[in-house]
Amino acid sequence: MKDISRIFLEISSKKGNVIADEAMLKDKNEKIELFLNKYIEFLSVNLQAEFSRISCSPLGQLKTNEIGTKIKDIIEEHIARIIFLIEKEKESTPFVIEYFSANLRKIYEKIIENYKAEKVLKEIFELNLLHDFGQIVDRLCQFEVQTIDFFLKYLILINLHRRLQRRNIL
Repeated sequence: MKDISRIFLEISSKKGNVIADEAMLKDKNEKIELFLNKYIEFLSVNLQAEFSRISCSPLGQLKTNEIGTKIKDIIEEHIARIIFLIEKEKESTPFVIEYFSANLRKIYEKIIENYKAEKVLKEIFELNLLHDFGQIVDRLCQFEVQTIDFFLKYLILINLHRRLQRRNIL
């Protein structure tokens, strides 16, 4: 059920009120940002689970294909949802570009505070998040959980950005 202010904005927007158009776009962009933040956090948590499952110990290297495949499928499904939303909301493209730029820059700055992390980031930058995840895990197992989280979020954002560029959305 729509609230009265939303209905008013839609009516005003249809009549050509620029302020209403801007307010609706701002509201939509805030919802997109909330959606992106939640999904990126969700993807990061799932990647951390997979990271923990296969990381840095001989026991963890025993790969159970069923678990890994299901986690990969979950991640792919959520990446597809994010891409679908961004494709659907083409008028918000400038906001999405700004969102990716700002978040990539913010996370990058946190990663490069540590010289070793900066060096590893250069090594894994070109790797594919899902297909090369084992190689990524091998390079990240020396870091603490918070740094790993930054790496994973950065790689998620880069992966999404690359896919959107290939589709000529960004």
